[in-house]
Amino acid sequence: MNAGKPSDPAISPGQDAQLGQDPSATPADRESSGRGQEVDHRAAALQDLQTINTAGPSRWSRIGAGLLGILLSPSVLLLASFITLRTLVVEARFIPSGSMLPALQLQDRLLVDKLSYRFRLPERGEIVVFHSPHRFSPMGYGVPEPFWGQCALVSFPGLARVFHHPKCDAYIKRVVALSGERVVVDPLGQVWINGKRLREPYVDHNCDDMEHLCHTLSAQVPPGHVLVLGDNRPNSQDGRFWGFLPTDQVIGRAWLRFWPPETSGPLPPAYGPPGQGLASQRPDAKPLATTRP
Repeated sequence: MNAGKPSDPAISPGQDAQLGQDPSATPADRESSGRGQEVDHRAAALQDLQTINTAGPSRWSRIGAGLLGILLSPSVLLLASFITLRTLVVEARFIPSGSMLPALQLQDRLLVDKLSYRFRLPERGEIVVFHSPHRFSPMGYGVPEPFWGQCALVSFPGLARVFHHPKCDAYIKRVVALSGERVVVDPLGQVWINGKRLREPYVDHNCDDMEHLCHTLSAQVPPGHVLVLGDNRPNSQDGRFWGFLPTDQVIGRAWLRFWPPETSGPLPPAYGPPGQGLASQRPDAKPLATTRP
């Protein structure tokens, strides 16, 4: 035995243990082992990626199922039905002023039919609800636009005063002249169509006080427009002041009064039930007076 002769290994056993390699392995074996470990790492990475891809759709599916459950909840469906019905079919309105006296009283509650005018134009004598003239007439010049969604918020109970904007208002008046007609409104508030007096049985308030004569108008109704006036001629901000109403600004036809209960029901036609001969809606109806505007 050469007990005193020191050993001279190329790599000490301690180094082999730290590197996790077999000290008796050849360089070829070690290279093969390294390649194997690299393959194992790649396989593990691919497995992790597959696991992520597999779990991803499942997670989004759960989120989608949760959102679908919320959208199909009774409260959301009820709200969506209300918005759809109000937008396309019918909506409730109340009368804030006396411009349509005596046919409509202050604080009357009405249902507005929004379907009829999708298939036809407004007719003479009908009471229509329309967007504020601040949207389409010179009286709106210089008035800033409402922010997106403001007019929708105004329509909800309790929010009208908070989000009020003049361009979000709605007006209610009666159609008296149609497209292409020559119309004159005289100082007494009487309407003349193509030179003949229009009979208006719904008007009880004329401008008969010579000190408070009505605002006058004389013009031809342009295409795609109508003239609307309030039944209470001395106290109505209507087409005599801001011009003709574009038919595309009409929201709908005032159809039914549901409050107060004692006067509830469909609004009567301007000229009474057909066949009673109260008057004609035609502009060539028999004049009621011999005076001319």
